[in-house]
Amino acid sequence: MPNKRSLRRINKKFNSFTQEEQWLQSMLDEGWVLKGYSADDIDSCQYVFAPIQQQKQRNYTYKVDYRIFSKKDEFEEYRNLFEDTGWTLLSEGIMYTKHIFYTDIQNNTRHIFSDLESYKEREKRRMSNARIDILISIISALIPFILYIIYEREFFIGGIIGILAAMGIPACITYYKHRKAYKLLLTQENTH
Repeated sequence: MPNKRSLRRINKKFNSFTQEEQWLQSMLDEGWVLKGYSADDIDSCQYVFAPIQQQKQRNYTYKVDYRIFSKKDEFEEYRNLFEDTGWTLLSEGIMYTKHIFYTDIQNNTRHIFSDLESYKEREKRRMSNARIDILISIISALIPFILYIIYEREFFIGGIIGILAAMGIPACITYYKHRKAYKLLLTQENTH
C-alpha cells in the first residue's frame, strides 16, 4: 500500500462521462491508478491516485455510471451485478451518485453497458438530476427576491445573483451537455 505522500489528489469537474473516462485512462497511462474519489457531484470531484504497483493495473479500463439509490440493498444488487461481469466498483456506498468502475479483463469491447439504451438511460438520469438542481436554484433565488420586494434592500440582489451563479448556471451547463450527449446517442440509434 502506498504511503500518503505518494498519493496524488486532483480536483476536477466533468460534464461528460466520456471525457472523464478518457482522463482517467490518461492518468493511468501516466502511471497513476485511481484509488478513490469524493462523492461530491455538485462541485469538482476529488480523485485520489496512487502510483501503479502491479503490472496488471496498467491494463485497467475505467467506466463511469450515474445512478441514485434510495436503499442500500439496491446499491448492493447493482454492485454485485457488475462484479459478476468482472467490474470492480470504487464508489463506497449509497450516498454516491457517480459510480466509477474498473476492470482488467482483456477483451475487444470493455464497455460497462451492453446496449445503447443503457447509455441513453445514464444520460437521462444525469439530465433529470440537473433539472432538479436548476429548480432548487430557482426556488433558492426566489427567497432573496421576495425579501428584496418586501424590504427593498439592494443587497438581496447579490443573493439572487450569487445563488444563480453558484448553482443555476452550472446546473444548466451540465443539463445541456448531457442533453447533447443524449441526442448524439439518439442519432446513433437511428443510423443503426
